[in-house]
Amino acid sequence: MDPTADLATDLATDLTALLPRWRIDGVDMLPPGDPAQVQALFAQLGQPATAEVLTLYATLGGMVTMDGEFWRLWSLDEVSRANQGPPSEWGVQFADFLTHSQVFRLRTAADGRSEVFAGPLSADSPPVRVAASLNEFFALYRSDPDQVLQQLTR
Repeated sequence: MDPTADLATDLATDLTALLPRWRIDGVDMLPPGDPAQVQALFAQLGQPATAEVLTLYATLGGMVTMDGEFWRLWSLDEVSRANQGPPSEWGVQFADFLTHSQVFRLRTAADGRSEVFAGPLSADSPPVRVAASLNEFFALYRSDPDQVLQQLTR
């Protein structure tokens, strides 16, 4: 069995479990994205859409507003606009925290996972890896959002 398929299944479970929290927060959710569009966009941005990325955007199309933790998943249109120019070695920008004070990126690892990096929008310092996969990121986010988010502002 493909281990990245297990990651995608676990990710779908965490995302589904987060939906009620986001509804309570009053987050305006966008409808899920089309997998073919997700694949095409990420290929255009120089990163293949992993099984985790496809699961993420097949479950959530993005957020219009931030959640109660001040984190927001971008729509595919926003991902496209934010990643114009040459591809970054740190991956594709896909989300932000505290209204762009920190930007999250996805970078495809050799094992087929999507590593999650975060850092300031400015290029003064490289982003830090906050999770080895999207699955790990959302598992941490679900259990202790501060562990993933607040460490970035210290």
